[in-house]
Amino acid sequence: MASKPARRPKKNPGRTAKAGVRKSPVRASATRGTRQKPAQKPAQKPAHRPARSLTRREVEELRRLLEAERVRLNEELKAIEERLPEVEQVGLDASGSYDEDLVDVASDTFEREKGLAIENSVHQLLHQIEEALVRVEGGSYGICQVCEQPIHPDRLRALPYAMLCIRCKEREERTAPR
Repeated sequence: MASKPARRPKKNPGRTAKAGVRKSPVRASATRGTRQKPAQKPAQKPAHRPARSLTRREVEELRRLLEAERVRLNEELKAIEERLPEVEQVGLDASGSYDEDLVDVASDTFEREKGLAIENSVHQLLHQIEEALVRVEGGSYGICQVCEQPIHPDRLRALPYAMLCIRCKEREERTAPR
C-alpha cells in the first residue's frame, strides 16, 4: 500500500518563518518583494476619428430641422415685436414738472433694451440658419469651414447650423479673447 505524502502546512503571508511571529503591516509590506507595478501611461484623449460624410437622407433630415427652426424663429420675432413697449419721451409740462414718473420710464426703457437684446439674438440665430440652408443648397453643408473635413453627424443633429467641426470650434474658443 502506498503511503500518502505528508501535507505541508500553508504559509500564512503575515507570519515570518520564526515560530508564528506576526510582522507589523508596515514592515510586512516593506520586507515583501520589491516588485513594482508597471508605470501606467497618463490618460490620453481618444484618437480623433475623422467624421464620415453625411448621407442624402441625413442631409434631408437636417434640412427639415433647419426649416422648422426657421419657421419657429420667425414666429418668435413676430411675438417679440408685438410685445416691445414703445419708447416714451420724457418731457416737462407747462408747470415745469415731469409729465411721467422717471422710475416708470426707466423700467420701460430697461424692458425695451432687454427685448431688443433678445430680438438681436434671435436675428443672429435666424441668420445662421439661413446660411446653413444656403450651404445645403450649395452642397457644402456638413463640411467644416476651417479644416474642410466633414462635421460629425451627431454635432449637426445637436446644432444643425454648425459651421465648424468640434476640433476647430474648440481651437477657436481657446484663442478667442475673453
